[in-house]
Amino acid sequence: MKYRFPEEFVNRVREANDLAEIASEYMTLKKSGDRYLGLCPFHREDTPSFNISADKQLYHCFGCGAGGNVITFIMNIENLSFVDAVKMLADRCRMPIPEQGLQKGVSERYKTMGEVLKANVAAARYYAAALKTNKKAMQYLTGRGISEKIIRQFGLGYAPADGNSLTRHLAGSGFGLKILEKAGLVSPGKSGGTYERFRDRVMFPIIDVRGRVIGFGGRMLGDGKGAKYLNSPETPLFHKGSTLYGLNWAKKHIVNGELIVVEGYMDVISLHQHGIKNAVASLGTAFTQRQGETLKRYCTNVIVAYDSDAAGRAAALRGMDILQGMGCSVRILQLPEGKDPDDYVRHHGKEGFEELVSRAMPLVDYKIALLEKRYDLNERGGRMEYLKEAAGILAKLESELERAEYIKMVAHKAEVYEATLREEVLRLAKKEGRRGRNISGKNRHNNKNREFGYSVKTANVEAEKTLLVLMLKDKKLRRRLAKSLKSEDFTDRLHSELFEILGREGGAGEVKDADLVNAFDGQQDIDRVVTILQQGLPVSEEGIDKVISDCIHTITIYKIRKRSNFLKGEIERLALRGMERTGDEEEQYRGYCEEFMDIQRKLKGR
Repeated sequence: MKYRFPEEFVNRVREANDLAEIASEYMTLKKSGDRYLGLCPFHREDTPSFNISADKQLYHCFGCGAGGNVITFIMNIENLSFVDAVKMLADRCRMPIPEQGLQKGVSERYKTMGEVLKANVAAARYYAAALKTNKKAMQYLTGRGISEKIIRQFGLGYAPADGNSLTRHLAGSGFGLKILEKAGLVSPGKSGGTYERFRDRVMFPIIDVRGRVIGFGGRMLGDGKGAKYLNSPETPLFHKGSTLYGLNWAKKHIVNGELIVVEGYMDVISLHQHGIKNAVASLGTAFTQRQGETLKRYCTNVIVAYDSDAAGRAAALRGMDILQGMGCSVRILQLPEGKDPDDYVRHHGKEGFEELVSRAMPLVDYKIALLEKRYDLNERGGRMEYLKEAAGILAKLESELERAEYIKMVAHKAEVYEATLREEVLRLAKKEGRRGRNISGKNRHNNKNREFGYSVKTANVEAEKTLLVLMLKDKKLRRRLAKSLKSEDFTDRLHSELFEILGREGGAGEVKDADLVNAFDGQQDIDRVVTILQQGLPVSEEGIDKVISDCIHTITIYKIRKRSNFLKGEIERLALRGMERTGDEEEQYRGYCEEFMDIQRKLKGR
């Protein structure tokens, strides 16, 4: 058995955790009949090919082949071992863990994550309580228009200035310095000892899509030394480059597949306060590839609303390039000089901000607009630089139609011939290898094709798969085929193992599709099993007997021919030895010849 927990316990944990409910914590799903559809979280794609079967409690991606049940989903999306994934799901539904396997089965990494999470929750509660008694911190928040309701909703708090009250408080709850350091709440001092990382700061708990407190951000009060905003360091739970602040709330308010990306905590909170609830923050100006991958699970349309200063504009461009490369439709919201989303929505309200959203510019338009501000098109040198940079931007477009439209627009503004600009754009496009590229948006994720264990679908392997599908669909057929065949009759290793499981107790045992997945190790095997489980009956009920007969005939003929080829090789090998054959070899030679002739007669008779 591949896991240390009892099989019955593992199955109960799986049944207690609905796959669609769990998956919706990590991605946006749309219901379609008895299935749920969404963009696959395991590879990049532009159109949804990931689907969940509600009745079978299985997922399958038709794009990359990924498949499994709720346990394998958590294993892959959280990068956990099987045992750790079961433990996490058991904790989620408050199911007691059997003593056997707990100490040795759960990894140190998972234990540390659990301890860090508990320390973070305790710290968040302490900071929230401290905020209520600190007049300065409360005045800062209320002065920025933040209501008590929003303060409670986002769990805002205050880190006292003394630098040791949190440590003392958590020590009373059994948290030692070692775990507080792992959680990033305290840091080692230069001359020994430790100090609390957050002091005299308004605190923003960073909560992931599962509702866990994974880290903190702190905003300095007053004009003290240090950074204005300070985040938790990298911990077993918190990875800044993968995290989007506010996604736990924003994912519930996505309309038309659209999210707004801002820079900081106060931008998200202020927008939420004013009824704009689909906003998330990138925790700084640097938008990363991993944040883009996370965002793509939930939306296809992104509005980038960074600050209007030079750093904000540069960051917006980087973020847009990343998201555009992932197939998102990206636009940039232009704020007045010196303003950020928090400032603007407080002064102009929801309607004013939504008006800016409606006028947000697509990536290429925004980049070209910046060039127009940078260069004087009435001056020859400025016009040439404008054209050079614009040509470089247009050369990166994948759509020939879109490129042609922008060439016309840029040529008109710079007062040059379209043909001249087109020639330069095509030259650059050819240099970058973009001319003639597929612009359909499909398969741009560069996902490697999965290897399913055999490269050619031979007739006998397909026959094996068909019989397994029949056994899975009908209990009577399972009993019938369990008596007619043996696991050795299946040449494909996975098919043989699956038949052995289905054939237990003469095929009379209870089989649940989602539990069946737990019997296999390795994601490739699980993907193949799910593909088989997802297949419908290959024929109507009236034609099942013929299908079974044909499949068994195909498998039998394959076995006979395989044996025939083996015998032929051995006969030729022994024939070459001639008079040098030993007595045993002579007897073996005659036996092989007789068996070979018997097989040939059988093949001809068929």
